[in-house]
Order: sequence, then C-alpha cells, then structure tokens
Amino acid sequence: MMTKGKIVAGLFIWLFCLTVLLPAQQHKSVPLDNDVYHLIDNAALRGLCGIPSSARPWSELTVREILTEILNAAPGLLSDTERSIISGFLDGFERAQGLDWKRGAYYTVRPLKNGSYYSFEGGVFWDSTFAVNFKNPLSVGTTNVVDFYLDGDIGNHVSYDFNFRPGFYMVEREKHPSYVYDNGNGPITVPETYEITSYFPYTFLGIWDGVVFNPLTGENFKGWPDALSFGYEVISEIDASYMDNRLQFRFGRMRRDWGAEGNGASLFLNAHARPFLAIEGTYLLIDWLRLSSLTGVLEYWARTNEMKYDAYHYQNAFSAALLELNTKYFHVDLGASVIWPKRFELGYIYPANSNLVYQNNIGDFDNLALYGNIEGFILGKGKWWFSAYLDEAKPSLNSTFFTLDRNMYALQAGAKARLPWLPFASVTLRYTKIEPYCYTHPYTVAPWYNEAASMSDMGDITKGMATNYINTGESLGYYLHPNSDEFLVRFESLIKPGARGFLQYQMIRHGVEYGPGRVDGSGLEDQQVYDDNTKKYFLRDGVYQWSHIVKIGGAYNFKTEKIPVSVYGDFGIVAIQFSATDAPPGSEEDRPFHFISDGDAYYKPTVGVVASVGFRIFP
Repeated sequence: MMTKGKIVAGLFIWLFCLTVLLPAQQHKSVPLDNDVYHLIDNAALRGLCGIPSSARPWSELTVREILTEILNAAPGLLSDTERSIISGFLDGFERAQGLDWKRGAYYTVRPLKNGSYYSFEGGVFWDSTFAVNFKNPLSVGTTNVVDFYLDGDIGNHVSYDFNFRPGFYMVEREKHPSYVYDNGNGPITVPETYEITSYFPYTFLGIWDGVVFNPLTGENFKGWPDALSFGYEVISEIDASYMDNRLQFRFGRMRRDWGAEGNGASLFLNAHARPFLAIEGTYLLIDWLRLSSLTGVLEYWARTNEMKYDAYHYQNAFSAALLELNTKYFHVDLGASVIWPKRFELGYIYPANSNLVYQNNIGDFDNLALYGNIEGFILGKGKWWFSAYLDEAKPSLNSTFFTLDRNMYALQAGAKARLPWLPFASVTLRYTKIEPYCYTHPYTVAPWYNEAASMSDMGDITKGMATNYINTGESLGYYLHPNSDEFLVRFESLIKPGARGFLQYQMIRHGVEYGPGRVDGSGLEDQQVYDDNTKKYFLRDGVYQWSHIVKIGGAYNFKTEKIPVSVYGDFGIVAIQFSATDAPPGSEEDRPFHFISDGDAYYKPTVGVVASVGFRIFP
C-alpha cells in the first residue's frame, strides 16, 4: 500500500519530468505592472489581435506573439507612433550576449548537441518610491529595493526565473484606537485598526514576505514597517510550454490576476493580492475554449511579534479554476475557487474536477466561491462587461436575496472605449459593489487539527481555522474591503515610446471599521452572519467614509535615450468626509443619512494632497 509520502514524492517526480522533458523559449512571466498589458488590452478593443487568456501574468513568448500579431495589422490600422511603441516593447525583450551595462545584466546562450539550447541571464536593478500626504499630520512612505535575478531557458520548452529582493521600507499609517461600547447585552470591544495614509487609498502593495525587521530597535517579526525596517521578497517560477504554446504550466510564487476585466479590476483573483506559491496550468482546448487552474499555499497574517500565534489560524491552501469561452463579439469567464485548511486533498488539485461538487462530496469544511464575467465587444470602438463573485448565499427568488447580510457577493459593471486621437488611449468607466461580509468566513474547526495540543502553549485563543478569502491579511479578490462601493473613471494613453500617462477620478464609500459608528461586515476579519433576520442598509446603518480621489500621473523610460533609468509618479487630492444616520441601530425605518461636521472626535473631514515619485535603475 502506498504511503502519503510516496504519493507526494510521485507527484513531484511527475512535475519534474513534465518540465524537464518537454522539448522553452522565454516562458517566464511578464510582471503585471508592465505597460504591455494596457497595450494588448487596447489592441484587442480594436480587433488587432485575438482575445488573450484571462489568467495573467502571461509568458514572455505569449506577449511577443501577440505584439507581433498586432504589428502585422493591415496598413492604416496603426499610426507610426503606435508601431514605434510596439517595436519598443519587442526590443525590450531582446538580449545581447555578454555583459550589457545598459540593462545591468549578463546574458549567454549555448547550443546543445541534440539541436536544442540553453540560456542564462543574471542581473540587478534598483527600485525606490517616495510618497507624502500633505495633510495634518503629515504622512510619509518610502520603499527601496534591490532585485538580484537569475533566469534563462533549459532546452526548448522550459524556463526559470528567480528574484531575491531585499529592501528597506517605511510606510506610515493612521491608527484608530479600540473602542468599547455597550449594546445592551454587555460591553463590546471594537479592535484597533490602521489606515495607510502616506499613499493614495487602496494603492499601496506590500512588497515584503511575511514580516519585517527593525534594525534600530531590534524588533523582529513585525507585520508592518511603521518605522524604517528591513525585509525581503522572493519571486520565482519554473515554466513549461508545448504544443505551440497551447499547454502551459507554471510552478511559482508571484502576483496573479484572473478575469477579463483587466489588471487590478478582478473580483476573483486580483493583481493587488499578495503573491503566493502555486502550481498552475492553462490549456487551450480548442481555439475558442480555454481552461486554467491552480493550487497553492496561502501565507499567514503577521499582526503581532509572535509568529506561531499569528500563523496558527492561517494554515490554508487555495485552489481555483477558470473556464473561458471566446467568440468575435463576446467573451465569457466562469470560475470557482476554494480556501481549504491544509491537508492532502486530491480533489481540489485535480483541474478537471468541480470544486463546487467536490466540497459537497467531502463535507463543508472549506470556503467555496463562484465567479462569472461576460464581456461584449463593439469592434474597433470598445467593450462592456459585467462581473459577479458569489461568496456565500441562501438561494432565493424574492427580494430578500439583496437585503440579507447572509448573502455575500460582489458585482461590477464597466465599459472601456478607445480614444482614436492618441496612441493606445482609452477611457474606462467602472462601478464595483462589495457587499457586507464578502471575502470573509467564520472560523472552521477542522477534524485533522489537534486543537487542544495546539492551544497548550499559546493561551486561550479562538478555536478553528480562518478560511477568509485573504492572503497575508489582504483580499485575494478586489482591493476594497467588504461593505464598499466604488465609481471610477480613468483615462490613459501610452503617448509615445517609453512614455505613458493617466488621469483618474474615484469615489469610494466604505462602512467604517472603528469607533462608535462602526458597521459590522465592513472588515475582512468580521465573521459572517447566517441568520435570516440581519439585514444590510448601505449608507444607512452606521458611519460611512466617502473618499473622493483625483490624481494624474505617468512614467517615462529613458532607455529610448540610451540611459538605463525610468521614472514614474502621480499627484492628486484625497478629500474624505463621513456620513451617518440618526436612526437607532436595528430599526427598519427609512434612514436618511447626513454628513458629519468638523466637530466629531472620531470622524473628521480631511483634505490631503498626495504626491509620490519613484525611479528604477536598469529597468
């Protein structure tokens, strides 16, 4: 009889053989912050290329193939500037052998006796950002990271990429202290919360793994660099592709974005989510049908200096699958995901299995979610889309589905139009609504964990595993917290080779997570409500923060002038006000809200001017 260890070993041997024996041509992924994603999305609007996979990041080979397809468009469909922009991106993937001081890298390629080849590249780049919010009190932030990387090809069908990124960071936050109130049944404590104020709201992405270390005070295993701290990040991958790139595999730790809405807009698996290690595959079954799947391990949320205590609840794996259907005029995504306490679970790993069905087969110990997106194209002009994410719900055909707290979902509707008078320019309108308790989940007592033994040296902690839809304390889905909505308008263009610019307005409304007006269901750590009596009244059941954000920004890469430096930044205004209702909590009367005046101790309106700038050496 095979033991569990033998089965695991066999799976890894199978994976190794799959990647090594498959006959690679730069199959490593292109980072999600690369402007080439905007270019390709704009080109797809115009019908200049096919609709690429909704599972991002894409491999370098995939990007080069799409760029070549766009460049080969019929005369008159691209301006001379646009052709220069495309050629600039393609040139950026070229590597000259030997030491290249303009890229800060060494590259070599060697043929093999069997007609194949191998390549190796080693290099370095430096990236720094500086941000300040000119409000009272002043809030500042900085990140300074050096990236040492190794990548290359092993044969014709396998690539690898390894990045070690040590750095120093300091990102100031505003602390909202805990608050105690009595709801009639005894005192209730609202825990302390933090709000990042040194960058634009919901834009800062943590770029360290797990914890940071303060070299001045000697504090270790801190979850946030409130003072200047040291940390590091490891991003790596092994990639394989065969059958003309129709079958692609990846084993790596990185950020991902799944969904046709575009980078940073997905309700399902968003580019803002922290990276995690996963095995994934994308299979082009036929030209109009594609399947992507992954299984990985999520990472714990470091909130105190006690690593074991923090990690106790967060021993989770994550599986997801996405089916895509493409035609000339519309695109459909259907997906399912599951957060499951770690165990050897073949059903979630197997890509051809339904997570929805399998969870019912083994018992409800896991957090299942469903996702759907439909996208329509007006060729040459633009597209529209509607997305839905369903976390937990009680099926109902009446209106209570939209009023009960127990129904947790997210919705998004958007449209993007091409602007023909500027190179690769577009305007996006998007509305997103995240319902209360969405992306959350109650603690689950898993029978394969010995609760009593685990608690013996950690005090009295809540039993069960946290299976919220989060990784390292951040949502895997949309970047807003539950009980929020957002209206966004964004104009952007690539302008010319090496340059991009954007102008954006956002209005974000969110139930506050602190103080006497706290609204339950507004935080990622809130526990879901399953009864049919607790209802939601958006904007009318507590205090809500309204954020009006206007910003302008851009980037320029001086490689076009043979200078190995790129700069980027943004500047704008963040105006915050708060609304409240005078109706007693729990009443079902119509609750008109009003805006809170300056005199409130907890919820004062503010206006901040935010500026951030960054530069990269050897971009």
